[in-house]
Amino acid sequence: MKIGIFGAGTVGGGVIEIIEKQEKFLESQGLNIQIVQCCVRNPEKYKDKISEKIKLVENVNDILEDKSIDIIVELIGGTGVAKEIIFEAIRRGKHVVTANKAVIAENLPELEKLLAKNPSVCFAYEAAVGGGIPIIQTLQNELLADNINKISGIFNGTTNFILSKMEEEGLSYQEVLKEAQELGYAEADPVADVGGFDARAKLAILMKLSFGLTIDEKLIYTQGMERITDVDFTYAKEFGSTIKLIAFAESNSLGVMAYVSPVLLSNKNQLSKINGVTNAIMINSEFLEESVFIGKGAGRFPTANSIVSDILSIKKGLKNKAFPMSSKVVFEEGLSSQFYIRFQIKDGIGIIRRVGELCEKYGVSVHSISQLPIGNHKDLPFILTTEKTTRAAVEYLANDIKKLDFCNEKPFFMPIIN
Repeated sequence: MKIGIFGAGTVGGGVIEIIEKQEKFLESQGLNIQIVQCCVRNPEKYKDKISEKIKLVENVNDILEDKSIDIIVELIGGTGVAKEIIFEAIRRGKHVVTANKAVIAENLPELEKLLAKNPSVCFAYEAAVGGGIPIIQTLQNELLADNINKISGIFNGTTNFILSKMEEEGLSYQEVLKEAQELGYAEADPVADVGGFDARAKLAILMKLSFGLTIDEKLIYTQGMERITDVDFTYAKEFGSTIKLIAFAESNSLGVMAYVSPVLLSNKNQLSKINGVTNAIMINSEFLEESVFIGKGAGRFPTANSIVSDILSIKKGLKNKAFPMSSKVVFEEGLSSQFYIRFQIKDGIGIIRRVGELCEKYGVSVHSISQLPIGNHKDLPFILTTEKTTRAAVEYLANDIKKLDFCNEKPFFMPIIN
């Protein structure tokens, strides 16, 4: 089986290294895998880094038009050229392995139709969600006969590193973000991670595999973590909780509800123990009940290992349909939950009464009100938690409270998960 790889960076280089290192073992298993071409922007840069057995090319068509190549491995990222490579490879009847969650999440309907027209093509994407965590094949195979009712997880190592560090060391968001960038965990422009968009794309893929639901990922409510402060961690501790950026989807009588947001997460929840750059995915289902998958969600070898695993599965003829489930279940755009709301206020008389009146106006039932001893009378954090309500009601409440004379800024709110 001959392979053409697009991209020889961190992950692409890892794929080449694993296959070269395991060559004799793979041959002993009857698996003759050969990487014959690698497409990169600057071949000269990689001449001393890649085996002479692999032909370095600059033109994508050198690989796509090579009829001897069985599998295309796309590792350049982005949604422009990468999409063109993936789709053209499928049209030409070549199997495709990719780690590109963005292309999949943005083009699910089109991708499904193209694969239906080319049924002999295997499309494998284990590395697109969870890096080295084998969640895609698990949902395609082991859990296919089960009825999944909820997915929740930490899908992004960068955000989990930042929040863990803020909690452990009492540092500000900006301080830890800078450190994450210096360590190479966060990009110079970190918005895809800290804004929740990376996790959103992954969640859209898992929703397709778990519920058979094909949706525009932009419909998933997504809130970033930029407004989290050390104050929120102080109150989280008081509530026996922590704060994590969670991707969440749940099937209910109305359809499937989903969101990506920082949440106040009970310390009793297994996800609360996941720190650093580690990822974790929790699946709640009818027959297996609760299953948790933990591992490295990114990095050279964890991601490369998933790519190689997909290649071997295709070689052994073990790949199932890329998206085995289809369903008429609907997507519920509204979000219902308990909520944590933080107000930054100027201290005064009658604040609780006025907040209570607005809660009554929007049908928001108060669960608790908390205020630590007053430090700064002009900028005092005041915390309210709600009973289960809608995000829309909390949004209306926050907008009205923002207009009151004692409120310094629009209240920050996030869901609560027990």
